Amino acid sequence: MRRRIIPLSNVSKTSSRIRASLQPRGVSPRFCAKPWANALRLKTVSDVFLSVAFWLCLGVSAFAADQPAGSVLHLTNKGFMPGELRGSDNPNVLHWHSPFFIQPFRFPLSAVNTVHYTLPQKQPKPTGEYCIELVGGDVVYGDLMGLDNETVLLADKRIGRVNLRREHIRRLYRWQGAELIYLGPNGLAGWKDPSAKPQWRDEGGMPATDVAGASMYGDFGIPDKAIIEFELSWKTKPDFLFALGVNEKTETVQHAFRFAVWDNDLVAIGESMRDADVASVQQVSAGPGRVRVQAYLDQELQSMRLFSRSGEPLAKLKVNAKKPKVYSGLRLTNKKGGVRLERLRISRWNGVELQAVQIDKARLHRTDGSVIYGHLAAYDPESKRFTVRDGQNETQVESAKIADVFLAPLPDANNPDANKSSPELVNTLFVRTLRVDYQDGSRFSGELTKIEDTHLSLTCPGVKEPLRLPMAGLRSLVALSTGKPAVAISKTGRAGRLEMEGVSIKGRLVNGSEKPDTSCLVWQPDSSVNASPLQHGVAGRIIYRDPPPKPKAVPKPTQLVQVRRAPGFGDIFKKLLTGNVPAQPKATGGVRSLHLRSGDTIPCDVAGINEDGISFKTPLSDAKFVKHEKIKSIELTATRGAPRLGKTKRERLLTLPRILKDSPPTHLICAKNGDFLRGRIIGMDDKRLQVEVRLETREIPRDRVAQIIWLHADELGDEKTSSASVDSTGATRVQTLRSNGNRLTFVAEKLNENTLSGTSEILGACRTDLTKVDQLLFGPFIEQAAAQLAYHRWKLHYATEPKFVQADAANSASSPVTGTESPLVGQASPDFELELLDGKNFHLADHKGKVVVLDFWATWCGPCIQTMPLIDEIVHEFADKGVELIAVNLEEQPRQIKSTMERHKLKMPVVLDLDGVVASKYAVTAIPQTVVIDQTGKVTRLFVGGGPKIAEPLREALEELTGGESSDDS
Repeated sequence: MRRRIIPLSNVSKTSSRIRASLQPRGVSPRFCAKPWANALRLKTVSDVFLSVAFWLCLGVSAFAADQPAGSVLHLTNKGFMPGELRGSDNPNVLHWHSPFFIQPFRFPLSAVNTVHYTLPQKQPKPTGEYCIELVGGDVVYGDLMGLDNETVLLADKRIGRVNLRREHIRRLYRWQGAELIYLGPNGLAGWKDPSAKPQWRDEGGMPATDVAGASMYGDFGIPDKAIIEFELSWKTKPDFLFALGVNEKTETVQHAFRFAVWDNDLVAIGESMRDADVASVQQVSAGPGRVRVQAYLDQELQSMRLFSRSGEPLAKLKVNAKKPKVYSGLRLTNKKGGVRLERLRISRWNGVELQAVQIDKARLHRTDGSVIYGHLAAYDPESKRFTVRDGQNETQVESAKIADVFLAPLPDANNPDANKSSPELVNTLFVRTLRVDYQDGSRFSGELTKIEDTHLSLTCPGVKEPLRLPMAGLRSLVALSTGKPAVAISKTGRAGRLEMEGVSIKGRLVNGSEKPDTSCLVWQPDSSVNASPLQHGVAGRIIYRDPPPKPKAVPKPTQLVQVRRAPGFGDIFKKLLTGNVPAQPKATGGVRSLHLRSGDTIPCDVAGINEDGISFKTPLSDAKFVKHEKIKSIELTATRGAPRLGKTKRERLLTLPRILKDSPPTHLICAKNGDFLRGRIIGMDDKRLQVEVRLETREIPRDRVAQIIWLHADELGDEKTSSASVDSTGATRVQTLRSNGNRLTFVAEKLNENTLSGTSEILGACRTDLTKVDQLLFGPFIEQAAAQLAYHRWKLHYATEPKFVQADAANSASSPVTGTESPLVGQASPDFELELLDGKNFHLADHKGKVVVLDFWATWCGPCIQTMPLIDEIVHEFADKGVELIAVNLEEQPRQIKSTMERHKLKMPVVLDLDGVVASKYAVTAIPQTVVIDQTGKVTRLFVGGGPKIAEPLREALEELTGGESSDDS
């Protein structure tokens, strides 16, 4: 044991000075001359342990992030899958049935790592009064029934009476009635992980992590005086911080007793504002290791004593604090490498000073701190008294006064050198093929002899009789290394990795049954003796070749793609229609492809488009036609994929005005020069593309179009439906993905070696060579993957409703239209002066004393054109009562307006709001918008939208303002 107290007259003294002060106090120079100080160069002792942590995301597949409830099998090759253990005649082979497969898999025990079971929210407590720890880490709880020179008889509620071999017993203690506060760990229950993405995982009920900087805090009710027994393990050289007596604030770690790793030493540290104390607990080195310590913590006296599991004193720390604080929590931080918390026991301590012991002798520790040496000769379950014999002297001790019992110097399975004196014991220590952990903390290990659906049979070195252990209440099963390699199974087919929700298994597809009720996708995991077909309807993928890493981001050109907008309310791109297109460089790279909503990407040449769909030619099939509802996009020139736009431009282009809710555009046409046009395609041949834009048919030269994207109505709003087919008939749909981006979806029907064949809804009969495929998707995962493709993210969305519309949206369906919702109602109407279509001027202020109806519209607005005659008719009814209609056109040229009015026979006066200023004054966010202004110049009604629904409210408003009914006799 190496330990020193370091007085500090100034709290800012450097940690190097703390270490230097160890040397004059007689501490080993090897311990003092550690190079860690030169590397860290930090200002205070606490800096060593509270250095800034960096947070890393776990490199885990998305499928593994949220595993299904139940048990999960983990293999030695890092594969895992949920399921349940089934009975088998061969104890060296585990039968594992996953819900994703029809048949159970048969894995050799040598290929299995662990089986983890879902833990209950509340950890069950052990039964019985005593806990007995055996050599090799086994733990048994129960009631002590007696003992002799060879065995200790224990009654376990789970397995009945068991005879434990005395030479295997490491420690015996009374856990019930010992003021136990916490016994665990119980997985991650009780722990808080502050990171946005969980950085700790549950390994058979033990919190573990290999994420640098991962930290967790738990409040377990640590009293001012406590016995905290913990066990930590690691697979590589450790670097962690474990603090006792803290709260949720990380600053409290600085003045808590804590454990950390300094180079090759696990040290305990105590620190206050006045001084610090450091002691070495044990040596650590690269590779797997563990530490188990009993800490007797007194937060009020600011002291901590450390003992090994066998009772050997390890260290004593004491610091001077002006105002000691008592906190009830723990914090475990992994700086790098990895760490796992395997045991945590917290009980109340009576504060009695412990005695130094002779660890090579059998002894009994009393609760008052005294120690009785001698042979534990007997136990009377009736009187509950122990008899300790030392020579001719016998001492009887009541069980209520027992703290710990150590029967003899103990050989250790983890320390072969300690076992040389007991060859027979050495031979039995290592006959262990399986470890069984229960939720209450019980643990059994030994040779697995039988597997039933509900029980496991185990021959344990520390137990005389074979054990039949129930599977109910399991925490984990851990396969122990026997030195035998996993069985190598000869397989045909291409190796890949199967990924589903909670599943990641290496293996390959093999030839299987061609029965119509069975999937032709038959999977054989590596090291499995057999294969099994997938269940119908499951979603997942097989990865044969991982995609290359994403290239590092490079600055984008300032003018990557420009969206040019001609004057006018809406998105009309003149250059696309007029032919004023600058010369474009020839496209290099890329292919012309057809993209389906199912995610298929098919190289093809598009021949034409009609009202039913598109005609095309592809080298993959004789199919020549596909319907509109199945298409997402087509490429008419060799491109490099979907258009790339800045977020703002893309948002604007895909926003659907509320006025177009009833007639949204169905296509987005992308020109070679970067312009875009929304509309509805009527047809296309080898020379022209016909598109309807704002109720007018336009023709565009085909050679100016690069891509066309379909805007489907069921993609708008919150709709989640898709036209892609689903596995409703029991068929197995698959989609192949190649490195060139081509995707092909079909119903898989047969697998022959590496050739998968089936039928495509579009292309007919299909055959694909799996050796040329990067990924094979199946089931609903096809749609999940398609939703992430570049073209599939081009979907229209509704424009944001004005606040007054949003507030009334909940009642809009049932409430009548009143026109009083707008904040403008009741306010003075904004004055304006605009030019009329006939060249005269219109000044609103000149019309006071009359009722004025303003109708905001545009020629491209279908609802406007439909509503204007209705409004004109209603206003005409009140013509002799001083009501007049003024149509306010938004941002269009006179020639275009006159043409539209002549075509639709509209005759009301029109004013020209060429720059949209008046529309802005009247908060026009959607058209048609109708505003009623009374004789005093105040806004009395404001209607958004058109159609017959506003006829009656508008007529009632005019009747109210004019003091009577309309003069229309009809």
